[in-house]
Amino acid sequence: MEKIMLDTAETALRLDPASLFSLKDRVALVTGAAGGIASGITEAFAAAGARLVLADRSDRVHDKAEAFRAAGTEAKALVFDVNDRDAARRGVEDAADVWGRLDIVVNNAAVIVRKPFLELEDADWQKVIDTDLTAYFTVGQAAARIMVAQGGGRIINMGSIMGHVSRPNLVPYVSAKGAVHSFAQAAAADLAGTGVTVNVLAPGYTITEFSQANIEEFHDFVRDWTPCRRWGRPQDIAGAALLLASDAGAYINGQVIYIDGGFTAVTR
Repeated sequence: MEKIMLDTAETALRLDPASLFSLKDRVALVTGAAGGIASGITEAFAAAGARLVLADRSDRVHDKAEAFRAAGTEAKALVFDVNDRDAARRGVEDAADVWGRLDIVVNNAAVIVRKPFLELEDADWQKVIDTDLTAYFTVGQAAARIMVAQGGGRIINMGSIMGHVSRPNLVPYVSAKGAVHSFAQAAAADLAGTGVTVNVLAPGYTITEFSQANIEEFHDFVRDWTPCRRWGRPQDIAGAALLLASDAGAYINGQVIYIDGGFTAVTR
């Protein structure tokens, strides 16, 4: 009876939300961290106690890191281009060196080219595939090697509803995001038993400086189609990211989580 009571008490302690979703002292590397959806994710990680390594090819990422430090979060900025494979691998190693470990990686850097299929050039295709898919492999593999050696970690790749549905003029982007979803499944299978999980967050239409929410007709279409009757915000992605990064998501692996307000659930 005492053993059962002890187990129950221990279980209750482990299931306490503050503990279950805590990222205290865990090190999180987020690429494409100078703006966009990354703002919601990094704010959630900081609130949960993570130490942040913010990576971007833009020097603006230094301002982001400084803002986090001013608010009391340990944060470091790294500037590198994820398309430079050597620089990306060094960046992951540098991220792990800051605090001596690497617990979470969010592959978030992305680009988009909007052109009709028949007008696409090779360079258009390669630009998107390199940034939105190949870089996820490069960063993910480098991170996984560190995480396997330390006994575990979380790799979170940013997918999209465009890995599940499509619209005109997005062939490279849709192709890359669909592949990212499959990549997570394959990587999860290869990393079985290592303590490293690989998952995908697939946001719907989200208001950022990179979206087309400022086009009135398109804005209204998305709002009216989406069952939640609004566009997403970067903060809407934060909860699912925290789930996958924390102990609360320890048994989620090789999955795609859609955060789209119900956009992909409906048709007419």
